[in-house]
Amino acid sequence: MSQEFSLNQEEASPINFERILSAAKRRFLFFLIPFILVLAGSVALAMLLPAKYSSWGTVLVETQQISPDLVESTITTDPDQRIRMIQQRVMTRENLLKVIDKYNVYGEDRKVLTVSDLVGKMQDEIGIEVITSSFSGNRREETTIAFTVGFNHQNPQIATDVANELVTLFLSENVRTRTERATEATAFLAEEANKVRRQLAQVENELVVYKQKYGNALPEHLGLRQDMLDRSETEIRDLRRDLRTLEEEKRYLEIELTSARSGLTASTGGQSELARNLSSLKDQLLEASTRLTDNHPTIIALKKRISALEQQVEEETRQAMASAAQGSSAGNAYNPVVERLQIRIAGTDDRIQAIRNQIAATSKKVAELEAIIIEIPQVERGLAGLNRTYEDLLNKLNDLESRQAQAQLSQNLEEGKKAERFVLLEPPIVPTDPYSPNRKKILGVGAMFGIALGIACVFLIELLDRRIHSASELEAVLKHPPIVSIPYIQTKMETSRQRMKIILYLLSVVVLFAVLLVLVHFFYRPLDEIFYQLWVSFDRLLLQF
Repeated sequence: MSQEFSLNQEEASPINFERILSAAKRRFLFFLIPFILVLAGSVALAMLLPAKYSSWGTVLVETQQISPDLVESTITTDPDQRIRMIQQRVMTRENLLKVIDKYNVYGEDRKVLTVSDLVGKMQDEIGIEVITSSFSGNRREETTIAFTVGFNHQNPQIATDVANELVTLFLSENVRTRTERATEATAFLAEEANKVRRQLAQVENELVVYKQKYGNALPEHLGLRQDMLDRSETEIRDLRRDLRTLEEEKRYLEIELTSARSGLTASTGGQSELARNLSSLKDQLLEASTRLTDNHPTIIALKKRISALEQQVEEETRQAMASAAQGSSAGNAYNPVVERLQIRIAGTDDRIQAIRNQIAATSKKVAELEAIIIEIPQVERGLAGLNRTYEDLLNKLNDLESRQAQAQLSQNLEEGKKAERFVLLEPPIVPTDPYSPNRKKILGVGAMFGIALGIACVFLIELLDRRIHSASELEAVLKHPPIVSIPYIQTKMETSRQRMKIILYLLSVVVLFAVLLVLVHFFYRPLDEIFYQLWVSFDRLLLQF
């Protein structure tokens, strides 16, 4: 009990570096053996793991060479989005199987693994990284300026060949995709323009048929029809005035004929004078009616005078006819005056009939013109609808033709590789150093783990060992210093054994180092290249100082 208590008290004491050093000397093998085993395992792991090489190519996203203000591209997708889309198209099962068979990527595994496993394995080995840049410092406004395509494989040449093939697929797929989209846009606009042209031709035919059907009632002829109507109405008024004049003239001629037959030639002059006055008053009334209303005093006075003269003319006519009836019994001798009057009356009748026919024809024409003028607003509405449809289609056609021309320019831009494009900035090269496994890291971690394991073994052995190895430990247990301390005296044999152990330790270290050098030379990298690289690095370091 006292011994355990003493040991617990000793453990609670401050750190004793002398005891730690003594334990390190005493337990050196317990430290060295785990360290060497772990280090050897790390070296074996680093040497046995298959080396993997990675070959990468850099593709620059080059902006449009011609200013977008002059020619605007129809493809406005973001470069990052387009890269992801092309990635899905390139990394299809069909494309990857073609690459696997072309470069014999997996050798004999091609016959063993399933197609899904091969495609999945290759997709895992393909790497695509996007390089972005932000001109304003805002991450949301980052622009894709380039991207890298790589492939990992145990054979550096296969890794390079496959990476070159993938880069080629990306470049060709980008050109094909952009050209197809530009061509599809041009074809679509051309098809739409043809549809609108057919609709426009149909509307034009409808306009032609409509105008032929309502040719007399077109809105542009409204002014002409109104002028024709005005002229016709004026013509009717003139004809009616001429008709009244002829009718008056016929009446007077009949009076003169009656007078001539009765032999009253002496009174003919007075009657003719009365008729001329009546005709003059009627002309004045007709002329005044065009300027004045019916209630005007002048119109009223002229009508009264005409009515009085007409009564006088009728009275004289009755008297003349009565005289003619009395003198008819006297004899029917030839009278040239009567014959001339009869001829004039017949001519007047013909003229009256002609004027009446003209009045009837002109009245019919006026009725037709009025019907046409009434119909014009309806025709105008129908024509306006057709014209509006025609204008809309024409504007749509002009817009489509403008867009089609723009799309054709964009297509020419894509075909001429003047638009935004992918340019191979740095082709994949054959890698000289594997990226996996990281042998330095494995060795470093193994060495650190070996040191930690060795220290842990020494600490564990010291905790399990209850023996006293020094005077200080004895003093700590007894709480009293020892009377005398007799040092351990080694014999010659023990001394030689100790020397042999040291020599063996040194030889083991030398052999282990030599084995490490051989493994590095044959499995990692030739020693002459490593020494040359170290010499170059050292020389550069000296130049810096």
